[in-house]
Amino acid sequence: MLMEKYFQKIPRDYILCNTCLGRQFPSEKQGLNNAMKGMELKKKAGVEKNQTKSCLICGQTMSSIERYADMVIKSLSDYEFNNFVIGARIPTSMIEQEDNLRAELKLKGGETLKANFSRELNDEVSKRLDVEVTHRRPDVTVIVDSLVDMVEVSSRAIFVYGRYNKSKRGISQKRRRCLECRGKGCPECNLTGYSTTDSIEQRLTIPILSLFNAGRIKFTWIGSEDSNSLVQGDGRPFYAEILEPHIRKPKRIHSAISKLRDGVSLKELTLINERPKNDPQFTISVQSNFTLNKRITKRNVQNLEESFNETSVKMSPANKNKSVTKKIYSIKVESIKGLTMQMKMECEGGLSIRRFITGEGDEVEPNISGILKREIKINQRIPFDILAVNLKT
Repeated sequence: MLMEKYFQKIPRDYILCNTCLGRQFPSEKQGLNNAMKGMELKKKAGVEKNQTKSCLICGQTMSSIERYADMVIKSLSDYEFNNFVIGARIPTSMIEQEDNLRAELKLKGGETLKANFSRELNDEVSKRLDVEVTHRRPDVTVIVDSLVDMVEVSSRAIFVYGRYNKSKRGISQKRRRCLECRGKGCPECNLTGYSTTDSIEQRLTIPILSLFNAGRIKFTWIGSEDSNSLVQGDGRPFYAEILEPHIRKPKRIHSAISKLRDGVSLKELTLINERPKNDPQFTISVQSNFTLNKRITKRNVQNLEESFNETSVKMSPANKNKSVTKKIYSIKVESIKGLTMQMKMECEGGLSIRRFITGEGDEVEPNISGILKREIKINQRIPFDILAVNLKT
């Protein structure tokens, strides 16, 4: 009976648009939306169809769904997507106005203004674009701010897997923070926050961002190498998160790969569903060049190769409290010319190869320097080259 009383009272005493009125009374009738309910209630209460004043709750927000839909569709025009979702920011004053009305009249169970607005706007845009609305991992998320009539679009990140080769020495893997601004951005670094020094990351960033018409990129490297090392074979693998992409399924991946020149090339670039949950495990084959302080014999060579055949070593980094165990699968001395030695080795990824060879800081035990009982200096010009990097399955 209380509800029947308000069916007459509210339409007469409060200036509400059809949608905001209908929303206060949940209906069991199928196919009757809030606007239809409001119209029916006004008719029963004898209220004129056209009220001259704005709605007490929403102003003219609910009657502007088509206008907001136009804004959303325009903002999505340069995005590629298979599904979407729209959320809303509604002024606090409107939410409070509806809450106060419901508290005063003891109304319960009705849809909120924000939920109603979002739902109807999603339905309108979906119908016009013939694209599905989804709340679970949408390709694009749109936020409509009804107070300032502004639309914000964000697109879900894309993940790629790739491999790069490096045939020129002197190129570091990662970009370095600008020393002038410490990463904040300044004229010296063209407002990027990064040094303009050449790097693999910088070389890969430009064509990949262009490929996806994206804003930013985050790399996850599968191991690293010295700036003077080469990366050969099938290349070093990496994962990348493409942030704010406008294109989700690029058609010119081969073209982007072929643009890389002058010592850096992309061997592979593939879309993947998600980033790896854990750090990928891998093995690495390396060719190294170094100098001994004393000559060695064939017996020394044989002892070295036998000592690191399927052998585990303990790595205890100075800046970490615990040690980790890494496996050396094989070592093969390829040539010795006087005090100069060239060697190939295959080991588990994550091992500090430089410290394993030189014994520097006693961080890796046992190590090559210790087994040979010789001081070792890495050739800084051609320290070690990456022959193969293989992900463990």
